[in-house]
Amino acid sequence: MVVEVRERLRLFHAADDLYDLVSDVRRYPQFIPQITAMRVLDERFDGSRFELTAEARVRYKFVTERFTSKVEADRAVRRIDVGFVAGPFRVLENHWRFHALTDGSCLVDFSIRAAFRNAILQMLLESNRERAGRVLIGKFSAEAERRYQTCGDPALDLAEEINAIG
Repeated sequence: MVVEVRERLRLFHAADDLYDLVSDVRRYPQFIPQITAMRVLDERFDGSRFELTAEARVRYKFVTERFTSKVEADRAVRRIDVGFVAGPFRVLENHWRFHALTDGSCLVDFSIRAAFRNAILQMLLESNRERAGRVLIGKFSAEAERRYQTCGDPALDLAEEINAIG
């Protein structure tokens, strides 16, 4: 069964800063403890767009795995899409969208779909489905707090902003 998690949250940082944070995959091991190593295998740039293939080594509890993914990012529209290339997954894809709000803060849309080939890993994923998404978002949010200046007005009418985004 494919596990799917979607998150939409407002962060009090600029959309461009958050895009930069998520697109900088080489630095993931510095702030996501479960990622023990990251190696970029191939990289191409075309204006505001880039594409790279990266290999990550991950550790969770008693499990250590390695997988390769393809990242496609477009700074002009603040979009990052990640797809599975090789490793222990049957399915792995995630998507990030960064929407600049009128007060300078950002609405982040994040989704991930994943399924492992190994039944034990799949059971771990299914039993930790909601927690896994929150933990990952939490790591990025904490790193944004460390790296970037906060901005935005907590009193902003978020419903109106979301309606404008669609």
